[in-house]
Amino acid sequence: MMKYTLLYISASILICFGAGCTKWLDVHPKTNISEKLLFEDEQGFKDALTGIYVKLASSGLYAREFTMGAMDVFAQQYDVSGSTHSYYEFGKYNYENAAVRGRIDQFWNVSYNTIANINNLLMNIESKKDVFSEGYYELIKGEALGLRAFLHFDLFRAFGPIPAQGLQERSIPYVDVFEMTVKPNLIANDFIARCLRDLDQAIDLLSEHRSVNYGVADPFKSHTRNHMNYWAANALKARIALYIGDKETALESARVVIANASQFPFIQRNNLIGTAPNRTFLSEQLFGIYVPTLKNINDALFRESSGGNVLTNTDAFITTLFEGSSTDFRRVFLWKTDGATDQLYPVKYWTDDIQTDALNTKRIPLIRLSEVYYIAAEASDVLLDKISYLNTVRANRGISALNEDLTESQIDEEIFKEYRKEFYQEGQLFFYYKRRNVLRITGYGLEMTAQEYVLPRPNDEIEFNNN
Repeated sequence: MMKYTLLYISASILICFGAGCTKWLDVHPKTNISEKLLFEDEQGFKDALTGIYVKLASSGLYAREFTMGAMDVFAQQYDVSGSTHSYYEFGKYNYENAAVRGRIDQFWNVSYNTIANINNLLMNIESKKDVFSEGYYELIKGEALGLRAFLHFDLFRAFGPIPAQGLQERSIPYVDVFEMTVKPNLIANDFIARCLRDLDQAIDLLSEHRSVNYGVADPFKSHTRNHMNYWAANALKARIALYIGDKETALESARVVIANASQFPFIQRNNLIGTAPNRTFLSEQLFGIYVPTLKNINDALFRESSGGNVLTNTDAFITTLFEGSSTDFRRVFLWKTDGATDQLYPVKYWTDDIQTDALNTKRIPLIRLSEVYYIAAEASDVLLDKISYLNTVRANRGISALNEDLTESQIDEEIFKEYRKEFYQEGQLFFYYKRRNVLRITGYGLEMTAQEYVLPRPNDEIEFNNN
């Protein structure tokens, strides 16, 4: 059964979104702020929302397992074929293994716990409109609704049905109230409808906050990319629409972002060299999370010092993946060799050679501009437009343009190859495979079925909510 635990935020875990941290109430114990005090003023709502972002950056969610860790192993991004590798059973989709099941359960539990905290904020905000200065009610409520849609949709992508097999079966609960009762498993179409309802309301509320900020006077408005924002909400809508096969809405929402892409400029080669290489492509991030412990996470997963459990792949595999390119930024700058083996190490989050922190480290992208172009390419029914969208990304990845005489099936193949190259260490590829119901994944010898693509709900959820 879903466990709802109210998140009380301590000052020690409040994230600095660039310019500085918010201060906590000094007259009460910092680890036990009552709900009444938390939501008594605008700053309390800001702090509560900051605490929700902190939860997103936990290792069980987007700081590790459901970006660069387990989810990428499920997509066969790494060579974990050694039977002693800590991710070996993950690569076999052995969801009954205790370690695998534990991390899957954690994603479910922490996600719904975070949603409960969002619901608590939203429940309180309606009676406190008068405590907000101009624009902040809309901003905070819009971010909260967008985050609720974001988390629910990722739960749906992980635990819901394969969309190509239909959206008429029951999936998982959509929890949009803060109360201690079991919520029913919704028909998949109804679940998505609620998700889009939240998202549409978020887009409307955030429509007056379209600027992309850095270091403004109010720390809460600094570093827009670390918040759910207007552009990220539109990109998320495009992602959801494409997932359920609504290409018209996907293209429409993608074009909203593409028309304003200058606010999220593509990385150029000179951004990837020098004393502060920007390997997370920060300027392209529509939404990402700040992870203060990212170096430790990276070292544990992607450095040889991790005791034989390093996540890597062979030079031959990566060379084939990038089609032998010697110019593709993603091949040239995001992989390194130790010089002693045939293994290549993904270094998107590597910091050892960064001499100047240019605010691009310690950040994990969750939605990037390139994905919006891929969505537009897949959703458009005009072949030349499809090719143009892909070529825009390719030009900003250091590779040649595609010919304009490609067939639709050839374009689909190019989109597929782009997803494989683009989203290493970000956890998106497995969901692409699931959405397209891909039967064979390179690196896994058997055909993929719902048994592999649909992650199991926790046992207590099945016991108490098996409707």
